[in-house]
Amino acid sequence: MDLNGGRQGPVGQSQAGFTLLEVLVAIAVFAMLSLSAYQVMNGVQISDQQSREHNERLQQIQRAVVMMDNDFRQIVARRTRNQGEAPSGKLLLSGEYLLDSSSDGIMFTRTGWQNPQQMFPRGENVRVGYRIVDDTLERVWFRYPDTVVGAEPLVRPILADVTKLEVRFYQDKKWLEHWNQDSTLPQGVRIRLTLADFGEIERVYMLPVSALASKAKEEG
Repeated sequence: MDLNGGRQGPVGQSQAGFTLLEVLVAIAVFAMLSLSAYQVMNGVQISDQQSREHNERLQQIQRAVVMMDNDFRQIVARRTRNQGEAPSGKLLLSGEYLLDSSSDGIMFTRTGWQNPQQMFPRGENVRVGYRIVDDTLERVWFRYPDTVVGAEPLVRPILADVTKLEVRFYQDKKWLEHWNQDSTLPQGVRIRLTLADFGEIERVYMLPVSALASKAKEEG
């Protein structure tokens, strides 16, 4: 008993607690678990981001293909005036560097673009072209098939990371690299795009029989 009447605890009794080593081990285990959880979460986020980018890219490609389908499936055999000159005999123009393309380029006239009562500043037949500029597939078009002097085309980028555009023409059961015939359309057109990430994409379009060609055969 002490002088103040208090009692001391039993000799050798110690206070409950953790040693420094136990604390360090607990911190190390917690750090390892936290690092593992972060890596898992980071991997999930990266995978989700890649999935989103992949789906977005696929949607971009699908939109570009739909636009090309709408144009090529409505090619019409129509002579056109370029910059006010006399009508050209060629119904379809194509070749390397056409339209300032870094690859093949192609231009033609399409129909089927409705313009009721001429409400919009364009015709129902328009001249449309495709080209590659700075690894981007661009759609080039004029509001009217016959252009006047100084008329500038409207340009719309439709698909990025396209490194090459290749155009081939089907006629008489064979594919041709060039189309130089006047007053007639080929029986088919093959468009092949080379994408930096997805490789080659190919579309084949069968064209309507050229009315001008049919008339020429009848007269012959």
